[in-house]
Amino acid sequence: MLLRSLPAAIAISTLAPLAGLVAAGPALAFGCDSDRAVECYEKVATPDVYRTVQRPVIVAPARTDVVREPALTAVRFDRVMVSPGRWIAERVPAQFATVERTVVVQPASVSYATVPAQYRAVRENVVVQPASYRWERQMDRHGRETMCKVLIPAVTREVERTVQIAPASQIARTTPAVYRTVQKTVQISSATVRRTYIAPTYADVGRRVVVRPAVDHLVEHPPVIALATTQVLIQKGSTGWRRTSRDW
Repeated sequence: MLLRSLPAAIAISTLAPLAGLVAAGPALAFGCDSDRAVECYEKVATPDVYRTVQRPVIVAPARTDVVREPALTAVRFDRVMVSPGRWIAERVPAQFATVERTVVVQPASVSYATVPAQYRAVRENVVVQPASYRWERQMDRHGRETMCKVLIPAVTREVERTVQIAPASQIARTTPAVYRTVQKTVQISSATVRRTYIAPTYADVGRRVVVRPAVDHLVEHPPVIALATTQVLIQKGSTGWRRTSRDW
């Protein structure tokens, strides 16, 4: 706007003396439609000249805020004993069983029987006259005389006699025992106390712990500044003359 107004300002300053001439007297007055007019000027008003200026303006002042950062927590698991170890005594009763046994109803016995002596009649030859020798004279066929010792056999006779073939004896006769099978309840193990150890039991229990406590932080906020646009008057408006054509 300032640049566009400069030629007009120069023209007005140039034509300033013309104002005096126009006001000098009506003898010099003439119209633009006259044939004698060489050049014509019109009276114009020059507006005020402004310039746009930007300047910082504080929209919001600086401030300090206190920001609390919450505590940082975590779950921590600890192993705790739920029940302690202990011993349990358990009584084990005696054990019984039914067994079969063979018992003697009547024991074995031995009796003796007498066996008389046994005899048998035997026959045997008995020597009545034992054998002997005697000399006998003999003549061979050649007329030779010889003496020979001749065996005279024994004279026997068969006789019968009774002989004992087995003496008298006693024979043992064993009567076997008489048995019977009976059932009987017997104790196979005595009553005892059995001790059993039960181990302790554990469990993981979670609890929340503070890893970092809550803290306060000071947060500085700078002022908020904006650019405000304003119009500044750099030249006051005025009234001047501007050249115009005859066809106006």
